Amino acid sequence: MWELSLHWLIRIILLVGVLGGLLLVPFSLPGTWLIALLGIIYSLFYSFDGGATTAFWVNGWLLGLAAFGEIMEFVVGVFGGKVVKVSTGAIIAAFIGGIAGLIIGVPIFLVGSLIGMFLGAFLGALIYEWVVLKAFGRAVVTACTVLTTRLVAVVLKTFLAAGMAVFLFLHVF
Repeated sequence: MWELSLHWLIRIILLVGVLGGLLLVPFSLPGTWLIALLGIIYSLFYSFDGGATTAFWVNGWLLGLAAFGEIMEFVVGVFGGKVVKVSTGAIIAAFIGGIAGLIIGVPIFLVGSLIGMFLGAFLGALIYEWVVLKAFGRAVVTACTVLTTRLVAVVLKTFLAAGMAVFLFLHVF
């Protein structure tokens, strides 16, 4: 009786942890890695699918998907901007601006950090390109490209994290 209750308590904690990981991903925080780590921790105490699936297989997929998400985010963020010839300096300024916006947006409940991150990335790229190129129109195009690639990367990685969560839950529940 107690063992069954403990197992359901662990499953509920896993569910809350995975939902937390899903919420971290849009903020460019390591939510996919949290989901993979939770799968590993769960497999230390319980078997997946009642022992029908090996922990190595499930955790290998989770870790592989988390690594793929990082690669995908990098490729979309960097090479997506290179199509429009976004300078490396603008990408770095967007990254710094995104972190600053993430921190500044914290006081706005729930969505402040997310909005701050995107707005900060946009403004970082805009200001850098405007100062370097001395052409406001080109700076706006560059900043819009950086913002678009950031949005695409976040959406793709969020869908990947949701897929990881479903995959893990299918093997736990």
